[in-house]
Amino acid sequence: MTIAVYVFVVLGSFILGTLTSWVAKDHIDAFIDNAAYAKAVTHPEMLNPDGTVDQSELLTLSFLSEDDEDYEDPMN
Repeated sequence: MTIAVYVFVVLGSFILGTLTSWVAKDHIDAFIDNAAYAKAVTHPEMLNPDGTVDQSELLTLSFLSEDDEDYEDPMN
């Protein structure tokens, strides 16, 4: 009876470890593929003349229409 329990624990651990590593590998592969894609799709206007990503402060513009009701004037 004791040998049967040991065999069950060893086989169960093997199966559980196999399934866990299989699922983890899928997640890691998806993360690596996404990271490689994101690195490859860098906008050229975000690069320095050296080819590295520009870390300086960026200027942003937003255009609002006159009838935009969500806009609150920060000066008032």
